[in-house]
Amino acid sequence: MVGVKAIGWTFSPREWERWVEEKRESLYRARQIWHWIWKKGVYNPAQMSDVPLSIRTALDSEVFFPMLELVRSQESRDGTRKFLWALPEGGKVETVWIPHQNRYTVCISSQVGCSLNCRFCATGQLGLERQLKGYEILLQVYAVKHLLGLPITNVVFMGMGEPLLNYSAVIEAVEGLTQRMGFSGKRLTISTVGIPKAIQRLAERSEPFELAFSLHSAIPEKRRALIPLAAHISLEELQTALGLYCEKRNEWITLEYVLLEDINDQEADAEALREFIKPPLRAKVNLIEYNPVPELPFRGSRRIKDFQQALLKRRIITTIRRSRGADIAAACGQLSRRF
Repeated sequence: MVGVKAIGWTFSPREWERWVEEKRESLYRARQIWHWIWKKGVYNPAQMSDVPLSIRTALDSEVFFPMLELVRSQESRDGTRKFLWALPEGGKVETVWIPHQNRYTVCISSQVGCSLNCRFCATGQLGLERQLKGYEILLQVYAVKHLLGLPITNVVFMGMGEPLLNYSAVIEAVEGLTQRMGFSGKRLTISTVGIPKAIQRLAERSEPFELAFSLHSAIPEKRRALIPLAAHISLEELQTALGLYCEKRNEWITLEYVLLEDINDQEADAEALREFIKPPLRAKVNLIEYNPVPELPFRGSRRIKDFQQALLKRRIITTIRRSRGADIAAACGQLSRRF
């Protein structure tokens, strides 16, 4: 657990100015500190060479910059890299860096474990240990960029946990990514299994992030069998919330759909998707290859291209997401701190 010092990662520009003013220093010193931390990736006061010694000493005694500790890393045959971090406030999570052509995506976690227990997901089998703080979510990107020196073009909230069950911290991380680290909101994607009230809150946000909804079946009894949460939140509720989101933000969403052999890959499933996607809801479908989890009984569908064609015939924009990092258990649904 962090000590009594203030956590520097959470300071806004105005808070840095107030801190500098208390030291009877010029306001531009606050801009210097900000530049060192967020532009140069330097958070150790001793290394801030153009900052006066008195300020560096005060920083060292009054402000704390807790950092993730890299416990383990692994690299896939396709270049994907997985990192296990020990968190400043306890617990361990995984982050995945995915290079593909000129796109470098970081998949970050929002919870230690997950409470939703989706039947086909390795993370769901862990249960929920705790929520991450906003700065702990943000630091996953900071560490990959500045400590490991890896390029990043996109950030997806698709790692361990359900982001919308840790809404405030996720929004704090989104603000950090855009206002501190300089990412465009268009390069950020928040994924959810479906929390209607939180989706409605997202609809009011100004950042131009993308929303991905993990549907996996538009047939109620099938979705309930795959996602226990579906027993408490109906598809109708979600359809309404997602439609409101599309309407208020004038945007499309992505429906994530893990295709499972003989479970959700039939003509009836395609037709149910067509019925689910109707105005004001505007969505494209992203078919995901199932990534095996050793102790779970599911298999990836061999009909993925046929199912894509079935959706295209129904005039649903449909893409296939090929697995990356499956050989190191870094692909969608595989994160469970196994190395």
